[in-house]
Amino acid sequence: MFPKSFKATVGQRLAVWGALLGLVALLLAAADVISSIRLTQFSRDLVAYAGAGDALAGADSAYQRLNASLLSDSGPPADKADIEVVARSIADIAMRLHGSVHARAQEAVDLLGELSGQVGSDHIGARESLKRLAAKRNELRVALNEGMTEVSGRLALHVDSARQNKLLLSLLGVFLVVLVITLEHRWLVRPITGMARALGAVERDRAWIGKLAIRRDEIGMLARALLAHLRGEQAQQEAAKQRLEALSHEVERRDRLQLQGQAFQQRIASIATVLEQHAARMSGASGELARFSGSVDERAATAAGSTQRASTHVDDVSCSLIDISRLLTTTAGEAQRTTEVATAAKVLVEEATADTVVLCEAVGAISEIITIIGTVANQTNLLALNATIEAARAGESGRGFAVVAAEVKQLANRSAEATNQVRSGLDSINVAAQRITMRVGALVTSVNQVERAADSIADLARKQDASSRSISESTSKTAGDVRLVAEQVDQVAGMVEDWRRTAETVTHASADLGRQAAELRQAVDGFMSETQRMRT
Repeated sequence: MFPKSFKATVGQRLAVWGALLGLVALLLAAADVISSIRLTQFSRDLVAYAGAGDALAGADSAYQRLNASLLSDSGPPADKADIEVVARSIADIAMRLHGSVHARAQEAVDLLGELSGQVGSDHIGARESLKRLAAKRNELRVALNEGMTEVSGRLALHVDSARQNKLLLSLLGVFLVVLVITLEHRWLVRPITGMARALGAVERDRAWIGKLAIRRDEIGMLARALLAHLRGEQAQQEAAKQRLEALSHEVERRDRLQLQGQAFQQRIASIATVLEQHAARMSGASGELARFSGSVDERAATAAGSTQRASTHVDDVSCSLIDISRLLTTTAGEAQRTTEVATAAKVLVEEATADTVVLCEAVGAISEIITIIGTVANQTNLLALNATIEAARAGESGRGFAVVAAEVKQLANRSAEATNQVRSGLDSINVAAQRITMRVGALVTSVNQVERAADSIADLARKQDASSRSISESTSKTAGDVRLVAEQVDQVAGMVEDWRRTAETVTHASADLGRQAAELRQAVDGFMSETQRMRT
């Protein structure tokens, strides 16, 4: 609104307003003085015309006497004194006035001088001069009246002009006063009022103060000071608002942390309870695993003994068959002996059959034990998985338990793999035992044929030798399979021993886990009690 070059201060403006008002007052005084001078001049002119009229009227009696003397034949003679009276009055008018009145008065004075010379000598000429004097005197009177009228008109015109000038100067003074009041209201009163309104924190008024601040006068200084004050106050308000918001956020954050702490406490308490339950179940499962391992170990030892005996019997059968083959190839006369050997072989084969049955029963028992071990391994794996999940939920406090659960899970997986391997070996042993049973049955049939056909043994010696060799080879293979089964049974026994040790480790770990869960519950209960006490 104001240019930056605006530099007029209040004192400077007051000096300008005083100069303008003084000039108006000086013009009013000058107009009054001039009007007074001119009124004085008009008064003098009017007085002069009035005096001329009075002088002219004062000489009327002398002029009447001259008319009576000169115009009447029977009248008294003209008196020069009357001529001089009329001449002095007209000469006085000529001296006072100027212009046409002065010219006519001077002509009348000349005619009076001529008339004064003609009186007494030239009566007719004097009469003619008196007539011309009467005309000049009338013209002089008319000129006096016109001059009086002109002066009166100029006086009226001057009065009107003076009144108009005074009115114009008065209006100019009023205009200057209104201008001063308006400008001072605009430059002084309104800025102060606006700054007062700006204290009410209205943004529009504050922007208006910013416009006032570019002024270079006292209002600009005041506006800049007030603007700085308002900015400082606004900055303080903003800072207070920010502190209040920060305090509110801090209170909300503390409330959220308190709620989260309560939820965490409840969750930890539930996790501790679940850990105690799982520790108890793991301890029971570990005991069961240890008992199963002892039972499996015993059965595996029994199966190993039976397998060893079966292997010994099969070797004996193989040796006997070799001897039979040798005897058959050596002599047919050894038929009786062959019969005896066949009888012995029959007995041995029956024993082998019984041993094979025992072996099949042992394999069945081992299969049942392996099934129990697989079930235990699956349950152990499931328990390890549940323990891993609960340890992950427990966070840092369940990390050690998670390691133990992972180890238990690995042992369970390895137990399951070993169980599958043993099951596969047992299936092979079962197949081999069935084959041995079939072949031993065939051998029994052959021995019976040997007993029934001892007389024809010589003819069939070669065939029997071939059969004996075949049986020997099958028996050798069966012996190898039985030895392999024995080795696998020994491996299973070793694995069962490892499982038993692992079960003991798991038992100790579950006991330690139960103890840690109890300590965790005590710590959580103490923390919750302390939190409740601090909260109340």
